[in-house]
Amino acid sequence: MNSRKNKYFIKLITSYSLLLVIVLILGIVFHFILSHNAKQELLNENMLSLKNVSEQYSNCYANIYLISKRMANNSSLSRLAEADQGERAFYYNAYITKQALVDMYSDYSLQPIQTYYIHLRHTDYIISYNDFENLYSFYKNNQMLDPSKYEEWKETLESSDNYNHFLSLDHFATEYTPHRKNYCYAVSLQNYTFKNINADIIFELNADYMQQMVDSVDLMKNGCLIIQDSSSDTMLTFSNNEALLKKIDVSLLSSLDYSERGYSSTVFQGAPVTVLYTSAQTPNLNYYLIVPTSYLKAPGNGLQLLSLFVIFLGVVGSFLIIVLLSKANYKPYEAMEYRLREVNFNHEELMRLNESQKITLRNYYFDQLIHGTILSEEEAAYAQNYLSISANANSFAILYCNVYLDTLELNNDPQGMINILSPDYADVISDILSSYFIHSYIMQGSRNSVYTILLYDREELDKVEDLFSHVHTTLLQEYNIWIYGGLGCTTDTISSVWKSYRQSKEAVKRISSPVYLCLYREILEFQDSFFYPNEVADQLYNFVKSGNFKQTKTIFNFIKDENFKKRKLNSRQVKWLLENIEITLLKVIRDNDISYDDSSLAGLSEDSTLKNYEQIALELCEKNKQPENDNQLIVRIQAYIDENYGDPSLCLSRISDLFHISESYFSFLFKKTVGVNFSTYLEQVRMTQAKHLLETTNIKITDLYVAVGYNNLTSFRRAFKKKYGVAPNALRE
Repeated sequence: MNSRKNKYFIKLITSYSLLLVIVLILGIVFHFILSHNAKQELLNENMLSLKNVSEQYSNCYANIYLISKRMANNSSLSRLAEADQGERAFYYNAYITKQALVDMYSDYSLQPIQTYYIHLRHTDYIISYNDFENLYSFYKNNQMLDPSKYEEWKETLESSDNYNHFLSLDHFATEYTPHRKNYCYAVSLQNYTFKNINADIIFELNADYMQQMVDSVDLMKNGCLIIQDSSSDTMLTFSNNEALLKKIDVSLLSSLDYSERGYSSTVFQGAPVTVLYTSAQTPNLNYYLIVPTSYLKAPGNGLQLLSLFVIFLGVVGSFLIIVLLSKANYKPYEAMEYRLREVNFNHEELMRLNESQKITLRNYYFDQLIHGTILSEEEAAYAQNYLSISANANSFAILYCNVYLDTLELNNDPQGMINILSPDYADVISDILSSYFIHSYIMQGSRNSVYTILLYDREELDKVEDLFSHVHTTLLQEYNIWIYGGLGCTTDTISSVWKSYRQSKEAVKRISSPVYLCLYREILEFQDSFFYPNEVADQLYNFVKSGNFKQTKTIFNFIKDENFKKRKLNSRQVKWLLENIEITLLKVIRDNDISYDDSSLAGLSEDSTLKNYEQIALELCEKNKQPENDNQLIVRIQAYIDENYGDPSLCLSRISDLFHISESYFSFLFKKTVGVNFSTYLEQVRMTQAKHLLETTNIKITDLYVAVGYNNLTSFRRAFKKKYGVAPNALRE
């Protein structure tokens, strides 16, 4: 009996020992998974930081471009650049130019640009917002650089090879030079205008601030950052690891095989490294962050230590369980029940994880829609389907909500920038919103105090004010939570719902207690500045770049409504608005290497209208899309005219809309291909058909002019007599 009991006891110990081995293996696997995930998380976090650095440098380049563009178009500076020293015009234009620099200096957040000044090459003078003196005096007294190296500095500054490059001041500095490690970035103003202007603008960039920007990337503590242009020439280098920097072959960075997320591993002179890569389009620069691979293998993540501790506890705990269960003679089915519960728990966790990933993807597509970054109708239709919105939906609007714990927060901050609400509050608010807006898509912001609702159900759109009133009352009475909302205007396509989103955010800013819902259509705005934020400029750039006619027209209508229907702009503000639009269109031309006559943009901002720029944008759309053969297009248009000549509304603008081609380009292409302009050709077709009907039918003259597309008999008689020399009745007789 004891022998059989001991045998069974040994079997139990053996069985549980196998379980101990399995737990140990699972713990080791779990540890390696955590190590891998920790490395990936570290890389992802630093990639985001690297992209943020590239965005900051892009903003710096944008400031350089905007300042250079505005000064290049300054007529006083143009005259000053050509004037001789001592002339009255020289000092008068210097005074006007300096005033313009003073006015412009406070318009921009310039960091890392510390200062900038203009070099007048004709007179060797320097002018800035607070200086006007000759170049040598500026070099010696203002910059406090080494006088013995003045000629070398001047030659370096004036060399065209050094334009658009970062030049270190350290070589020309003395021990008394402040900011000796700063960089100079010289730009020829001739590149930003169609006029001849003999002047350069030099930007001085703060090296310490640039280093701080780069050091915001965590891996830079033991790595290097190299910035190269599109030709793989190194523009800037930052290093906290000089030994590693000496081993890097910068010419190989652009040829490495990078993953979809921008990672690559390689070896430089026996040193294994990991390279993080991202790029920026404005200007076209590549950013490479190089760190030792060994540094990634020991990121010091607390989860790895936790996993080792869990393995240790698992081994000790399992051993105790083996002894206790074996001595207590537990039956095998009890262990099986325990394992079954563990499996069920893991399954439920996987299901919850899968559902959270779906929600993340839905929110991603929704975020793309409301920010207008989806460019094609196909993408918009896919996002609509993924959000489970019916394809038959044809009315869309955004309801943007801010949540407060009391009205004091609203009065202190009408834009909803409050402390993050607790998850408990967030769950309550989400449940109540979902109970009233059943057929709408609701996205909770990164701050639990913001909710964005996409309304697409016709019934809910019609009742949105009543539904929101119930939500407001329920939250206030039952939970003492205040909710306020802004409702944008309705759009007929989901691809243009971004307009409603911007309108809803603008509407919610206008709310003050006791009003809790503001409709954008009821807002009458008269603001003292033009409306053209960076987001709208980026959308216009992307729409034109992708050749999207429909979205380009939509955004121009949006700009027109916001600036001329809801605001009262003076002539100067209108000019600034048009200058900003011009800069965006020039950026499309430059970045996409489009063959285009820039003279059509020169001078437009003086007295042109928004329609001129819309026309140019549509022409650029035409050049960016994959065009059909010009002759084939004209043949199709001629066939359409031959079939629809009887339509009195047939005109140049209608043909342009139907065939997605700008009016000016269509007029040029038609005359080039057919030999006559559009109106002449249309009149010829109508006259030929009128003559044919007179000769072959008994149609009345009063019906004839309608049949061939004229609105009145007088115009028809005049055109007919001009073509054939006789009146219609006389030809029939």
